[in-house]
Amino acid sequence: MLPSAPSFDLSFATAHNALVLAFLFVDGLGLSNDPRSPLQRLDLPTLRVLSGGFSSHPFTRSRLAYRVLDARLSVEGLPQSGTGQTALLTGINAAQILGYHQGPHPLSKLQMLLRQDSLQVWAVQRGLRVLHANGYRQDYLKRVTDSRRNLLSAFGFAAQMAGLELLPLEHPHALLPAYWPEPEKAGQRFAQTAQQQDLTILENWALDYTAHRLPEKLDERFVELDRFLEGFLNASPQATLILTSDHGNAEEPWHTQHTYNPVPLIIYGPQAHPVPDMQTLTDLLPWLMEQLG
Repeated sequence: MLPSAPSFDLSFATAHNALVLAFLFVDGLGLSNDPRSPLQRLDLPTLRVLSGGFSSHPFTRSRLAYRVLDARLSVEGLPQSGTGQTALLTGINAAQILGYHQGPHPLSKLQMLLRQDSLQVWAVQRGLRVLHANGYRQDYLKRVTDSRRNLLSAFGFAAQMAGLELLPLEHPHALLPAYWPEPEKAGQRFAQTAQQQDLTILENWALDYTAHRLPEKLDERFVELDRFLEGFLNASPQATLILTSDHGNAEEPWHTQHTYNPVPLIIYGPQAHPVPDMQTLTDLLPWLMEQLG
């Protein structure tokens, strides 16, 4: 059974706005049953409900589908962001094409896949309203423009290839992707923003960054993410929430490396039924494309 729900209403959605997707990508979120893991130690009521207590088994409930995805992509070595995110966004086993896992920023071969086959490019070509909601610092955007090499993640690069604007933090449509001063309000704003688009993507990188550099701060980031999700759901959005990751990392704060652990896929809202069985990162894109039609 699912754990007891926090204050949000699990019956919020209606079907009339069923083609609205809010894609929250959370870098570095794997699954772990280890009692030392933040997933097991911390009070994370929203994530716990949406994942069935961080289950290692898929399930489907009313307006909630939970799947467990293998991030290893049948390639030896620790999963990495470049190939993992490219696999999510293209449905192509990017690590298998390269013969190894690549990260953090996609290089030329991955860039070609993202330029031709990414979700963002596909959606824009079909006239859908797509927002890459991440707000960026002005100095970072300048470095991206001035650099001869790609400094963007696969999500950012795919957005750029689709002709989407990379928004400065000051832009009225930009959302803070991490370190939210008021997480519940940030989640509510994500919900409200998503309802104005067909597809809204927000890339949260705080867990992976913190796991690599400040593991002693990871508990704060997990609680922040949980409160963000509570705010999203309390906003009673019409959008269907999709939450997944590219590889494990933050679930094992006793080291600073990526893991071989699977990653969760949470689909919550009017489009959460039916959701097919999914086994790996490449299985998500066909379903997303089918929903957006």
